[in-house]
Amino acid sequence: MKKGKKEKKPSLLRKIIRWAITAVVAVLLLAAFYLAVILGHPQENENAVQADMTQPLLNASPAVTVTEEARLNEINASFPVPVMQAMSGSGLQLISGVSSDLAYEGGFARKTVLTYQTQTGRQMLVESIYPARALELLGKGDYHMGSVAGQALAGMESVRMENGKSIRLHARSETGLYAVTVPMMDSSELAETIRSLQLIGNE
Repeated sequence: MKKGKKEKKPSLLRKIIRWAITAVVAVLLLAAFYLAVILGHPQENENAVQADMTQPLLNASPAVTVTEEARLNEINASFPVPVMQAMSGSGLQLISGVSSDLAYEGGFARKTVLTYQTQTGRQMLVESIYPARALELLGKGDYHMGSVAGQALAGMESVRMENGKSIRLHARSETGLYAVTVPMMDSSELAETIRSLQLIGNE
């Protein structure tokens, strides 16, 4: 009888140890998950512009596609807030532009993607998103926070993300969310590449 009672103690101790290990592992996995989320999505600093959380969603409308700079006004007219684009005569050649709707929060958001070719033959993607709160529409990808501070983007403070192959700058105004993606390049070339970008409204 005494031996039977003594055999229960190691068994109970093992259960306690297994429970403790399981709890520690669960906490570590949860911490790793939140760390991945934090590093995978752009972070806002204390001085960041706060998005207007009351912006209404849109009704669905046909997509607009252009391949000529002269027709960018068609995209501007379809977008409810200013669109980020290069100034005319900047040396950036428009390859294509698409404005389309995306399902969001039970309605529709709108996203414009302009593809440019730089004078050195590099490709640059310029994205404008409405509403400004739709950060998830940028896409997580495999980007992480860059070691270099973001540069001014059309007069807005930006956050810099990298993935080893590309740089993505994103910025937000009170009404729109914007992002520029380019191949890896040094800071001076990046500054020159994005220098001509501005926000153009529907005139």
